[in-house]
Amino acid sequence: MGRYAVIGHPIAHTLSPLIHRANFEAKGTSDEYKALDISPGQLKFIREIAEEESLDGFNVTIPHKESIMEFLDAVDDGAKLIGAVNTVSVVKGVFKGYNTDISGYMNAFTGRFGEKKRRVLIIGAGGAAKAVQKAHSDHGDEVTVAARRRESFNRFNTEDFTRLLISDIQEDARYDAIINATPVGMKHEDVFSVMGIPGSIIKDGTIGMDLIYQPETTPFLTRFNEGNAMNGLPMLVSQAMDAYTIWTGEAGDYAAANKKCKEYFGGKS
Repeated sequence: MGRYAVIGHPIAHTLSPLIHRANFEAKGTSDEYKALDISPGQLKFIREIAEEESLDGFNVTIPHKESIMEFLDAVDDGAKLIGAVNTVSVVKGVFKGYNTDISGYMNAFTGRFGEKKRRVLIIGAGGAAKAVQKAHSDHGDEVTVAARRRESFNRFNTEDFTRLLISDIQEDARYDAIINATPVGMKHEDVFSVMGIPGSIIKDGTIGMDLIYQPETTPFLTRFNEGNAMNGLPMLVSQAMDAYTIWTGEAGDYAAANKKCKEYFGGKS
C-alpha cells in the first residue's frame, strides 16, 4: 500500500485527493492520499512530516512549488530548468522532485489537438506559463510568451522562445494556438478585455486553451470555435496521472479520474 499527499497553504480547495482516490479505486489498490496544510514556516520540516505520515511521495502546490526545491536531495532536469516542483518521490529516504505540469499539459494538448507543430502564444509569464513554454518549446513549436512587464521574463531560464509585451501584440498577428496561463477568468473576467489584447488575432481555426478549469467556460474560451477550445481540467488530471506513474511505475487510469472530476462539477469538464 502506498501513502501519498498534496502539500500547500491553503489547501482546502484542492482536487488532488478526489483525482488520486478515483484512480486508486479504478486500479483496485489500497493506496491512500490526503491533503496536508503546510504553511511556509513549516516547509523546512517537510522531511519530518513525510516520515511521520509514512509518505511514499507527495504533490506540491501553491505556495511551495519553488521553495520546496531547497529541501530535496535531487531535482529532475525539467523541473530544475523551470525552477518549480509539483511532484516528489520518496524512495529509501531520498527526496526527488519533478514537474508533471510540463508533461501533463502537453499530453492534454496533443491528446485533443494532435502533434502538429504550431505557432503558439502564451499569455502570462508566471509559474504556469513556464511549464507551458517548456512543453511547447520541447515539442518544437514556435513559442511567444506575452507579459505585461518585461521584468517578468527574468523568471525564465531558457532563451528558446520570443518575449513580447502584451501591449505590443499586433492586431494582425497570427498564431495557431493561444494559451491563457494567467488566473484572469476565474471570476468570469475576460483576459482579452482586461489586458487590452486585440481579439483580431483569433481566427476561425485558432486553438484556445485556458489553464483555468472552474468555471468550465471562461470568457476567454467563448472567443474560440467550440471544437478548438479546451479548459484546464484535462491537464489537471493528466499531471496527476503522471505523478502516479513516477511514484509507482504504473500508468494511471485517466478515464476514471476524469469521470470523477466531471461528476464533481455536475457532469461538466
